Amino acid sequence: MKFCKRTLTLLLSLVMLCQLFVVGAAAAKDPMTEILGTYEGYYYANQGQTGVTLKVYQNGSDVEAIFEFYNLPNRTNAQSGSFYMDVTYEGGSYSFVATKWIDKPASYNTVNLREMALDGYVLSGKVNGRSDWKFYAEKPNDAYEDVQDSLFDDHRYEVVDEGMTWQQAKAYAESKGGYLAVITSAQEQAFVEKLISDGTKKQYWLGGYSTGSAFAWVNGETFSYTNWDKGEPNDFRGNESYVQIYRAKNPAVSGSQAYRWNDINNENTIRGEENFFSLSNVGMVIEYDPIANSSDWADLELQEAFENDLIPDVLMGKDMTGTITRAEFAAVAVKLYEALSGNRMIIGMDVPFTDISNSAERLYILKAYNYNIVNGTSATTYSPNDLLTREQMATMLTRVYKKFLWADYTINDDAKYALAYNNEAKFRDDWQISSYAYQSVYFMHNHGIINGVGNNMFAPNNSTTAQAAAKYANATRQQALLISTRTLTTLGV
Repeated sequence: MKFCKRTLTLLLSLVMLCQLFVVGAAAAKDPMTEILGTYEGYYYANQGQTGVTLKVYQNGSDVEAIFEFYNLPNRTNAQSGSFYMDVTYEGGSYSFVATKWIDKPASYNTVNLREMALDGYVLSGKVNGRSDWKFYAEKPNDAYEDVQDSLFDDHRYEVVDEGMTWQQAKAYAESKGGYLAVITSAQEQAFVEKLISDGTKKQYWLGGYSTGSAFAWVNGETFSYTNWDKGEPNDFRGNESYVQIYRAKNPAVSGSQAYRWNDINNENTIRGEENFFSLSNVGMVIEYDPIANSSDWADLELQEAFENDLIPDVLMGKDMTGTITRAEFAAVAVKLYEALSGNRMIIGMDVPFTDISNSAERLYILKAYNYNIVNGTSATTYSPNDLLTREQMATMLTRVYKKFLWADYTINDDAKYALAYNNEAKFRDDWQISSYAYQSVYFMHNHGIINGVGNNMFAPNNSTTAQAAAKYANATRQQALLISTRTLTTLGV
């Protein structure tokens, strides 16, 4: 058979097409891996709409789930309980079949989930195959997962791949409101190992240092747990006073292991071993307490906020003196409402915002919007990164309280739900308070929940370009958490 150019071209095209199919098949995502995660949402069954958390996990070669259900705020028709489920995938959809109870309320039956579809972060389908019993839930987006991956025991950790001496790294960590990481347990050690596994440095500074007779941690915690590498600490050449954790094993030491500790000099340099020990090969792990870099006057109430579970995970370890965004405040509002009501909030299904997909606070925004605590800056935008003004903060927290008092409250009918207030002692800048915020500002002020900024000024909003540039009227994270705490302790029942 003779091959012309056209025949050869056709054969080459067929070969390339086959290769594309092979590559495409290899690159296709495993649906059983994609389904893993924790989903929050709701479903319908005999008791009506009910909140649900669905935890889907790998158990050996099987995929299983824990179905946890609970009552909604301002509802009393449902009980709480949980059961295990088996998960399968066939014909383009998932099935969740109940297996055994974990916590069974009296007279309750398990449910099965059928024709379940996963679209991005959203899992939806039918309960017991009924089209009128819908299931809808979302799992966290990548940004929120990054937040979760940085938290251990309510402390936030940050890996910095920048070469510095130990002393420089210590000063840098403290300038950011944190300190070089302190490891006091095997669990925390395992967390830090995972944290630095994707790093680029061979070693990372920790907050340990030699006192001459023993080692100590920079934050004063007891230096009891250790994870030294083979032959360490050895104070090599008499000048090794600082602790680091290996990401890679020391090639000069037989039996050395990755993620073990080593004592080293301030410059992380050993003559003849510069390929492993040098400033270019070392980074640092910074640890932040739950309440980081706060003002002295706010510390006591911030501690109260922490004890009352009012600090959302997205704010753990962040600079409390920093300005708060609309997205972050949605999270604060959700935590306050759940503390007031004693119930978990659920997300809304038909939320119009197109600009929150990559926001770490997405699920909080979906919940706050669902309960008429927040609204958008337009019909389709929430503007999650916009900074919040003091009058907006007062208004949004007042909505939380109104929703707590009146289950039927909506933003559109806000005027129907008036709160009594006394404004005889007006702020000097009273005329600058927007009409929509006026009632909220004075209601909160009358109850001692929100104060002015001094000189009898409230600073409700930035009325000039200069004020906006100086963030004159923008609320801070600690202010938001303080008035959240005061709302709970003053108005909670």
